[in-house]
Amino acid sequence: MKKFLLIVFSGALGTFVGVTHARFRREMRTANARLLVGSSLLRTEHGTIEFVVHGEGTPVLTLHGAGGGYDQGLWIANLALGSGYKVISVSRFGYLRTPIPPNASIRSQAVLYRDLLDHLNVQKVIVLGTSAGGPSAMQFANDYPERTSALILLSAMTRAFIEGDRPFYVGIINLIIRSDYTYWLIAKFMQPVILNLFGIPADVYAGFSPIQKELAEELLETMHPISKRYPGTDNDGKMIQQSPPAIDALSAPTLILHAKDDGLVSYRHAEYARQAISGAQLISFAKGGHGLLSQMDAVRKSVGEFLRGLGIC
Repeated sequence: MKKFLLIVFSGALGTFVGVTHARFRREMRTANARLLVGSSLLRTEHGTIEFVVHGEGTPVLTLHGAGGGYDQGLWIANLALGSGYKVISVSRFGYLRTPIPPNASIRSQAVLYRDLLDHLNVQKVIVLGTSAGGPSAMQFANDYPERTSALILLSAMTRAFIEGDRPFYVGIINLIIRSDYTYWLIAKFMQPVILNLFGIPADVYAGFSPIQKELAEELLETMHPISKRYPGTDNDGKMIQQSPPAIDALSAPTLILHAKDDGLVSYRHAEYARQAISGAQLISFAKGGHGLLSQMDAVRKSVGEFLRGLGIC
């Protein structure tokens, strides 16, 4: 009987893998083709950076989180800001077509952002740093105050991890995102599970509206293929521990938005930034999880009020 059940299980598993893997290959071809449309590479004396410019209006430099790339940066900027902006979205070190240079650091990443703005003849930008994009957003604002009109930190890492900061399941995430097929499978068929690992608690997901569930699916889609983003995710962890952002000269008007139930980047990162950055404004949410998808209307409203108060837009 056990042998029979094993044969049945093995056959069912083989059929499932065969069917899903064919679909996986089709979707990965589509994802890879999408990534080659629209983005450009800038080669400078300080390295190479992939970027895209979208829209017209007030310039915004958007810096994506772990598992992202220029496509995720565009997606986040659209949600958090809306229309009326010239969005400059990059792929940070190790993501998509931006290589990891020797001795990569958060400061050298900020230098490349400056080179890109020089290339685009953009003198001043709003800097939007999300999740693991937070450290280099802060570093850029610190090192180039004359180029920074405002700094917005959304669910952002702001310092090196300390004891109790890092969720125990980060190791599980790292295993999942090493494989395009494994990540695709879980993102496609176990969405609440992968979102929980990415810092959106199950109770937050359960309260998502249909539109918010579509947004969550879009977010997961922007991470395909994950293998082209894993090197950057791994590099982020090394950089933040080896060279946390220097903010001793950070003077840009700063808005911090963070949920207290963020399961991936502890709320303590937001508290640290509020205390460390002179005049920083913190808007906290009791619920919302990482990325604040369920609070995006409130986020957009708060960001708009903040920028209008500065006379930026």
